[in-house]
Amino acid sequence: MSNDNEVNKFAFLIHPLDMKDVSRVEPKAANKRPQLVEKILGWMPVHKKSEITGIQSITGKRVQGWFIAVPYLPKHFYKIDRNIVIGRIIEGIKIAEDLGASIVGLGGFTSIVGAAGITVSKSANIAVTSGNSYTIATALEGSLIAAKKIGIDIDKAHIAVIGASGSIGKACAQFLVTKCDRMTLIARSEIRLEKLAEIIKENRGREVGISTNISTGIKDADIVITATSSTGNIVMAEDLKPGSVVCDVSLPHDVSREVQKLRPDVLVIEGGVVEVPGDVNFNYDFGYPSNVSLACMAETMILALEGRFENFSLGRGIKLEKVEEIAKLGKKHGFKLAGFRSFDQFIIDDKFDAIKKAASEKKASSQTI
Repeated sequence: MSNDNEVNKFAFLIHPLDMKDVSRVEPKAANKRPQLVEKILGWMPVHKKSEITGIQSITGKRVQGWFIAVPYLPKHFYKIDRNIVIGRIIEGIKIAEDLGASIVGLGGFTSIVGAAGITVSKSANIAVTSGNSYTIATALEGSLIAAKKIGIDIDKAHIAVIGASGSIGKACAQFLVTKCDRMTLIARSEIRLEKLAEIIKENRGREVGISTNISTGIKDADIVITATSSTGNIVMAEDLKPGSVVCDVSLPHDVSREVQKLRPDVLVIEGGVVEVPGDVNFNYDFGYPSNVSLACMAETMILALEGRFENFSLGRGIKLEKVEEIAKLGKKHGFKLAGFRSFDQFIIDDKFDAIKKAASEKKASSQTI
């Protein structure tokens, strides 16, 4: 724990998610061939991107932080030698140490490689966290609130979890399984799904279905949680049930943009978007309003405010106790859900009624065919 008057310091590793992300920060890149931009990013050094100021807890505690850029696109994390990728992430952590940070968060795909952060943490002299615990907490809170807003009865609902064998999906499944009527776990590995189903039956006393096919697994799901490490567009418009809610926790997002155009009867929300307390200035445009961040970023801030310099969320087995603990700490310091966002836009209240109406019409239309 730290002195109450001390300004604790943190850092957070970021990377561009797509070419749109690159162009927002560097407009000149928009006119370059994507292949050339990819090569340039691969050559660029890891570097400090911006200083984060103005974060202040409702308790009065303040923290200071930095964004540190690992300039890889998602495809780089798969294409480049694993040891080189891990080396670049460790470089970012060393920069955080030199800046005086006591804890560093792993953003995006930096949290996936090296046993979900465990490998890089062994080379760090400061605490490391993935932010997954708070991501899970806010995704669950948002999904349940959104479902009620469009009239879904949670007790009678079918919930599908895509990426169920990953750390976020696994924890979401174990939390939600006792709240719904039935659940389907979806992932690539049938063996991992069977093991998770056994764990849920043993620990939560519930039978669940499994599927390695996304379209089949979610076709009649009322609520879909998707949290994979894919490079996007794995949930398509034709896959979804009228009147369903999809919480897309993944970055890049799993839900295809065509859903926005073709399915006005479905609610898609971004998982883990929170309002940060204080007069916040990230000094970097990552596409959100000035006082809004991703929950994974916020977890690092919360731990810094609390003076909890420990490896909080690492590995592929996030414990529900940690999810509940970080949710309480977030509330203690004034962090809260930043409303609902869908395809980069905040949702106004009228949207919920419009979705309910469109879903009702679509269901009625299908019954008359």
